[in-house]
Amino acid sequence: MKIIIQRHGEPDIGEWKKVPSSEMAKWIKCYNESGVVVNNKPCPVSIDHAKNSFVVCSTLERSKHSARLLGVDDFLSESFFCEAELPVANIPLLKISPHSWSIIFRILWILGLSTNVESKKSILNRVKAASKRLEDLAEEYESILLVGHGIMNRLIGKELVQRGWRGEVAPNGKKYRGYSYWEYSVLVK
Repeated sequence: MKIIIQRHGEPDIGEWKKVPSSEMAKWIKCYNESGVVVNNKPCPVSIDHAKNSFVVCSTLERSKHSARLLGVDDFLSESFFCEAELPVANIPLLKISPHSWSIIFRILWILGLSTNVESKKSILNRVKAASKRLEDLAEEYESILLVGHGIMNRLIGKELVQRGWRGEVAPNGKKYRGYSYWEYSVLVK
């Protein structure tokens, strides 16, 4: 059995200048509704994975659009594969890039801030359910490709390793991490 965990392509969100924290809710909404940049294509190996696997996505457009760019129109889309949401805190007098705010808010979320978003504890429970779902699908289809998101992919991968899955080594001798857009990890059991 094989589970491939791939991050979506680069979101097509346009360029955002420095913003106050009060505008981050608007940016997050835009980000969650965006597709991906179409000229930033996945590698041929990823396309082969998609052709030879049952494909699963989150319900967020960047995940589904990435699956379509992998050449898949028929995929399973489920909300528990969605990314862990970012909390937004009011931090006055500071304007920085949305990317920098995202890092700050993700760190605050890891430290326990979850105002108006799913808590870390709840996310970890969702990761267990998502991992179990992938295992069940792998038993049925043998090879599964999850087109997911950065934080959730890492947490799901870690959970699957704890459940006895192991990472394959890439042709370059390293394990894929899946931190960047279109990167993937292959887990086998």
